[in-house]
Amino acid sequence: MPTRRRGRAAGKDLSYLQLEKRLVLLAWLNQQFGFKTNEEALADAKEAAEGFNADGRSHLSVRLQTRKDAQVQPAALARYDDHIREHLRAINTRRVAPITLRYFQFLAVLYAEIYLDWFFRRPGELLDKLNRFELLRSTDSRFRDVRVDLAYTRDDLRKLAFWIATGGGKTLLLHLNYHQFLRGNAAHGKPLDSILLITPNEGLSEQHLAEMRLSGIPCRRFDLGESGLHVGAGAEEHAVRVIEITKLTEVKKGGGLSVPVEAFEGNNLIFVDEGHKGSGGERWRGYRDALAETGFTFEYSATFGQALTAARNEGLTREYAKAIAFDYSYRYFHGDGFGKDFNILNLRDTGVKDVEAEGDEERTDRLLLGNLLAFYEQQRVFAEHKNALRPYHLERPLWVFAGGTVNAVYSRNKRKQSDVLTVVRFLHRVLNNPSGWALAGIRRLLEGESGLERADGRDVFEGRF
Repeated sequence: MPTRRRGRAAGKDLSYLQLEKRLVLLAWLNQQFGFKTNEEALADAKEAAEGFNADGRSHLSVRLQTRKDAQVQPAALARYDDHIREHLRAINTRRVAPITLRYFQFLAVLYAEIYLDWFFRRPGELLDKLNRFELLRSTDSRFRDVRVDLAYTRDDLRKLAFWIATGGGKTLLLHLNYHQFLRGNAAHGKPLDSILLITPNEGLSEQHLAEMRLSGIPCRRFDLGESGLHVGAGAEEHAVRVIEITKLTEVKKGGGLSVPVEAFEGNNLIFVDEGHKGSGGERWRGYRDALAETGFTFEYSATFGQALTAARNEGLTREYAKAIAFDYSYRYFHGDGFGKDFNILNLRDTGVKDVEAEGDEERTDRLLLGNLLAFYEQQRVFAEHKNALRPYHLERPLWVFAGGTVNAVYSRNKRKQSDVLTVVRFLHRVLNNPSGWALAGIRRLLEGESGLERADGRDVFEGRF
């Protein structure tokens, strides 16, 4: 192979390059079907119908098989498809309403299947292919913004991460990955000593336990009194034990609720929910790495990019750039019509800097009145179209205020009213409606003449109601 570049990005001083521009493993997996970008892969997969056809083939695999630049052989793709169908059947056995994978969920599971097949059957070839791909990609002028050395080692192969928006099915993916890994490990791996699911807190642990039971996956809370090496047998074979990351410690001290990581020495399969948690804390991240030192790790998070950008940890960003096998982060999730819609109103700067200054409180109240009218509109739609909305399982709309101060604060000897008091005073003004203020304000809002302007001079509520 050609000599590998080290250090800086070619041609420019690289202080930090965001995670989403570096995802080399995802780029390699996309290339297996001839996709040049993640956007192209998702857009193409979205065109396939969900579920399986009369021959037992997923509609997505049928579509992928027709791609001219696909490197995955039809026989291999059919085998992957069979495995996914079996794993999906396994987690649906106890469910009243069987799960049908959305296009992005199926693609994520397929990418995991492809990777694990290479990992278990041809790890040396996988390492060579990833390094060759990364070298070619990093020297290609089309990728001048991603010229970062991401050379793989064998240790890098033992982690897969999935960057999926909240609500995108991370838990479901975890259950399928569990079955995928056990299948591959049974045929080509070594016996497992422990299977752990690490969560940020006890509430999330309970949710995972309930979901795994629904999927028929043996699981229980980690028992502080048991040995670390315990995969189990019979009904408890390959049981997943759930523990919070806050209960891991380097050395056991006293009789508290902590567990030393040395209790889990061996070949472990580790699942980490919200994988970025502790990414800014070397101690907790070190515990996670120690648990999977000779095993395998799956990590899941909705906010890998945000967390790593905030941490500005170059080494950690490179680690996840090599491990993330799928990106369906919020921008894709929202683009598909999922999640919450939002609207940001940027008002023209009036030059008023003190919120207590004359006229600025009036502007704030008019803005809140527009917010109140939008909330009323949502409530009315919900009340008048309840039957039409029922299939979507929508709840009654809520009005939420996000403020920064509860008590009044002082700056340069000037008193600034608290955010909570601002809202309370506004509600009092609306309910009392002095001199018809609220009614007149609503009329102006409906006419697009609130007096609140954008930078281009247009009313911020023009055409809104």
